[in-house]
Amino acid sequence: MNVRPDIFKGASILVTECAKVEPGEDVLIITDTASLKYGEAIMAAALSVTKNVDLVIMPVYGRLHGMNPNKSVCEAMKAVDVVFMPTVWSMSHTKARRDASRAGARCLTIPSVDDELFARTMVETPFEAIKDTVMTVNQMLTEANEAEVTTPAGTNLWFNLKGRYNIDLEHGWLHKGKKEYEDKFAAPPCVEANIAPLEGTTQGKIVVDAAHSAIGMVSEPIYVTVEDGNISKIEGGNEASLLEMRLEEVGDPGIRQVAELGIGLNPKAKLRGQFIEDESIYGTGHVGMGNNESTMGGELIVNGHLDNIFWYPTIKLDGKEIFRNGRLVSKDLPELTGYYIK
Repeated sequence: MNVRPDIFKGASILVTECAKVEPGEDVLIITDTASLKYGEAIMAAALSVTKNVDLVIMPVYGRLHGMNPNKSVCEAMKAVDVVFMPTVWSMSHTKARRDASRAGARCLTIPSVDDELFARTMVETPFEAIKDTVMTVNQMLTEANEAEVTTPAGTNLWFNLKGRYNIDLEHGWLHKGKKEYEDKFAAPPCVEANIAPLEGTTQGKIVVDAAHSAIGMVSEPIYVTVEDGNISKIEGGNEASLLEMRLEEVGDPGIRQVAELGIGLNPKAKLRGQFIEDESIYGTGHVGMGNNESTMGGELIVNGHLDNIFWYPTIKLDGKEIFRNGRLVSKDLPELTGYYIK
């Protein structure tokens, strides 16, 4: 096993800071054929702490974000203390991940992995410094009855949040014995706030002008019409057609249901076509579609979850502006500094 030092540095942060693996803990690493070197880097870092480390390799092709692995993998996930998932396709929004979390495993998903994600983004992300900001925005979302989101490109959405609360912490940490982390997961270096709106209520239009998790970076906007919480129309150029094809591949009409309002809060994330980094950029928002039952306390059970990512949102909660053109403006929130996106 030959691990590059810069990639090992990111893997070490995952093991020692994000998961805080302890001696004697059982660690399972689930990776795929395209992401093996990252799985091996995490294995090397984990072995420096505990001798109980196993690695499972899955095929990468024929999967989509949020699809469950085979039953044997699902069962193995529930039998360990910590599960790391460096893969192409995200396992965050899977029943397998949810069941493992409920069984007591600390699950960390790292989808869309590449060298820069480990060598730069994971290393630069200020997990500790940003934790309180994420938790505060999550609490604001929980306390709100409604949200309005607009962008310079034309996104204009209304969300019914009444009775919903944030359960997906998404600040990158998942430590043993902490009550706040029970049944939760982390997806470092993703740092975001989010909530599941009431199903069947979201109205408006999404203008995807940054990226889409099913496609990558977009070269021209994708126009997505939302009626009663359902994506009723997708318009644009070739990438809009590609998105339609991706949704058909899921084979479940539930993938067209609005599942999430998300707010990127990682000042060290850059737009690169790696969705786990793209959706967490401070200066973006996103609307998730598909499954929200396994991660966000919603009611949508779908074998997939995809994100529509847009630039510079202005966000109002119950009429009060907390974000303006992609920047925090609430007096209740600290100013984020050192960000890349201007």
